Amino acid sequence: MRYYTVLCLFIYSTLFSVSSYSKGVEVNLLIEEGYFPLIVNLQSQQGLAFEFVDILNESQTEFEFTMNALPTKRLIKAVQAGSFDALFLMAVDWLPKTSHSSLVKSQFSVTVENGFYALKEHAADQSYFDNLAGLTKAGVLGYSYKFADYNTDENYLRNVHRMTLTQSETHVIKMLLFKRADVGVVGNLASQYLQKTNGMDMSLLFKSSKPDQIFNTTFLVNQQSQKITANQFDKIINQIPIQEKLKAVFEKYGISSSVKHW
Repeated sequence: MRYYTVLCLFIYSTLFSVSSYSKGVEVNLLIEEGYFPLIVNLQSQQGLAFEFVDILNESQTEFEFTMNALPTKRLIKAVQAGSFDALFLMAVDWLPKTSHSSLVKSQFSVTVENGFYALKEHAADQSYFDNLAGLTKAGVLGYSYKFADYNTDENYLRNVHRMTLTQSETHVIKMLLFKRADVGVVGNLASQYLQKTNGMDMSLLFKSSKPDQIFNTTFLVNQQSQKITANQFDKIINQIPIQEKLKAVFEKYGISSSVKHW
């Protein structure tokens, strides 16, 4: 009986050790809460980011990636405190300069272009966007815009640039469609996804030929955490089976043209 008990304990401890080992190093990924379509529905974990992470976790055992979505201001505070392992597809320009020295970019990247949109019935041609100062605008709370000198203060944007801030780019588009703003700033990932899924009638909108800004977004790894390196990110993503799965996800969300070929 004693031999049987010892044997069971040995088997249990062995299985527990294997299970714990196979889980891999836990890597905490931060992402902006309203980053559409990377996050479509946070509560149901719907969006490109969640599918991306699922693919990474299903395809290797060295790391276990977890996603943590935060509002922009809380995310900035977390970055400043260094309480994260990596940032999910962000541009270093979006973050405080004091944090730049601790961040390392992955080679894998996605281009984000913030464009000006207006209703076609208002914008007959590109000259409509020549005088932005005279137009009411809609943008996303916490986002920085070149035309506003990257100032994210809500009062400044409202009083100086006549800008209303919303929760996401889908709300920006709704404001345009319901004629609550003359111009809206919308990223290419959101517009491509909505065109792919027919989520909104983008055909009613006219786009400026000159974007507000173009960013190169990457995985930004916190060197201080020492959980994972940017090279390790790229090594995982560059595996052919993972590439094929990711390409299918990019196609599903309509953003393939914005992904830098790797």
